[in-house]
Amino acid sequence: GRSYAAYVDLVGNKELSGCGVLLASSFAKAGKPAENLPSVKKYKALAKTFDPIKAAGAKGDVAKAKAAWGKAKDALEEY
Repeated sequence: GRSYAAYVDLVGNKELSGCGVLLASSFAKAGKPAENLPSVKKYKALAKTFDPIKAAGAKGDVAKAKAAWGKAKDALEEY
């Protein structure tokens, strides 16, 4: 549904790359690698926080999903 589409837009999936890394790396100077930018590091940290939410949702574990969402929320605010 709608939440999955937003996830794919931000993080991407096997077929599509997300716009989050594009936005994070857009502040790099020409010819310089973007991997060391603070925005790219924050994006990578954010992208890792979605897997625990998906895993908890697949298991139906509301408590774990809620805790994982709290971590993702904090990472999104940092990003």
